[in-house]
Amino acid sequence: MSNGLMLIMAFIIPVIILLLFYVLIKNRKKRHLVSLNLDWNKFEKAIARKDLNGINKHGTELIWNEHLTDAMLKKMTIYVEELAVDNLEVKNSQNLIFNKKLHWDRNYRVTSY
Repeated sequence: MSNGLMLIMAFIIPVIILLLFYVLIKNRKKRHLVSLNLDWNKFEKAIARKDLNGINKHGTELIWNEHLTDAMLKKMTIYVEELAVDNLEVKNSQNLIFNKKLHWDRNYRVTSY
């Protein structure tokens, strides 16, 4: 192979990989945005019915959704803490919510050298 072809391949292959990852991430964000309201409605219905499996399933889907808002997280905290008093099966959702709150509330320390 000539040096020119090697140089072109060394440039094109990483660019193609970057474009592929960009498209995949963009599609995931679109899917999360579309499913946010649907998952939220299912979560609220599961809370109203006190369906522990539904709460765990839809709560987990909401926690991992990129478009979850702070208001939704606060409501989820209230809903799940009320149920966690009586049911230990909701403990997984409670831990996920707690960890998400910790993740959002962390302070980044900037140190100068």
